[in-house]
Amino acid sequence: MTRPAYFLPLLLATHLLSQTPTPRYLTFPEAAEIISTFSASGAPIPDLPDSSSWPNWISTTDRDIRARVDRGFEDSISNLILFGVSFTALPRLVGTAALTSTNDFSPAAQARIRAFVSALAQPNKNERLHFAAAFLSLHHIGTPQLEANLLRFAKEQRTYQATLDTASKNPDPGQLLFTRGTLYQDRGLSVDTSLLPNYALEDTLRALLRKNALAPGVIHRIAIIGPGLDFADKRAGYDYYPLQTIQPFAILEAVVRLGLAAPEPLELTAFDLNSAVLSHIRDAAQRAHAGHPYTIQLPRDAQTVLNPESLAYWQHFGDTIGHSVPLIPPPPSLKGVVLSRAVSFPPRFAAHFTAVDLDIVAQTLDPPQGTAFDLVIATNILVYYDLFHQALAKAAIAHLLNPGGLLLVNHALPAQPASLLQYLGRRSVSYNSTSGDDVVVYRRK
Repeated sequence: MTRPAYFLPLLLATHLLSQTPTPRYLTFPEAAEIISTFSASGAPIPDLPDSSSWPNWISTTDRDIRARVDRGFEDSISNLILFGVSFTALPRLVGTAALTSTNDFSPAAQARIRAFVSALAQPNKNERLHFAAAFLSLHHIGTPQLEANLLRFAKEQRTYQATLDTASKNPDPGQLLFTRGTLYQDRGLSVDTSLLPNYALEDTLRALLRKNALAPGVIHRIAIIGPGLDFADKRAGYDYYPLQTIQPFAILEAVVRLGLAAPEPLELTAFDLNSAVLSHIRDAAQRAHAGHPYTIQLPRDAQTVLNPESLAYWQHFGDTIGHSVPLIPPPPSLKGVVLSRAVSFPPRFAAHFTAVDLDIVAQTLDPPQGTAFDLVIATNILVYYDLFHQALAKAAIAHLLNPGGLLLVNHALPAQPASLLQYLGRRSVSYNSTSGDDVVVYRRK
């Protein structure tokens, strides 16, 4: 029987989903070493579970973590209000310009709120406004609560910066690393993403290859925990182009460019809790099966001076597995503020994407023989948890990796469970004189 043309992509997608095992909760024996260690240390973790309370504790933890997704989306909407140029020509608000010295909204912030609320009534083809309007309607959030969310968000941003400033003055450099590693443990789980952390990851992989800690051609399956969605991040929040994800393509390009993997077949699985992220990646895979490429816009702040290596990364991103295409021009309000370029990636890469709903703190999965991952990436995600929950995530990630497989994160994780992952080292990568990332590497024993 002849099948319709659309049937093959659907069949391929169904086949890929059928190969992905069902996530399960971590068991008490898998967490026992962590619980014992934290209990003995006197670390401030209240109500540590035992074997009898574990099932209820882990399911409650999962529920509480998932509840933070909505708060993260509230934060993304707040960023859109402060930075967005697709719904207003008013000046963007950077730094602490949204608040007065008495922690009230500045007149400029009040004007942008009014512009945003007005735009919500007629979102037209603005994808972000449609997302925001649907979310606000679903949760019955009117203008007063929208303003309250923005005020909370702006105050939190001020507090985070003050916390980092205090830690940076401590003579012990480890204090700043510790502070960064748990800075957002009480914050909503947002969908931020940006390009340069991927330069730090590629630079680290290059160093591992140079030191013979990695061999060419060893990577076949990659997992990214929290790949992110470019909705409106907390630093720039550009919104004049469609929603996009960056890290899946950046990691594919890195391993291909370094000879760590062949371009095809190279499988990539994204683990996330956010339905918007999961839907976006699944849609990218379906569109790829239908022959559509994936295009990424790469705006950057024209006033931010990058070091030569970081600048070259931005200039040549996509050259290995994609190619430059005409960009979506920034609006007049960003003239002289933003430099940009655009890259298109052929369908054969996104066609091998899979998206799985997984809470990496409370859940893991058991890949069938030969289908575990050779490389797991988790940047700007575990920073949203305290040390105990980071240790649980570390145990969950270990189950995803092949023996010898690598985990790359951008801050050190607790030492336990030491029986599963071996610490290989930390590499500091600078983007300019004031910013950069530390990439920490672990190997599955």
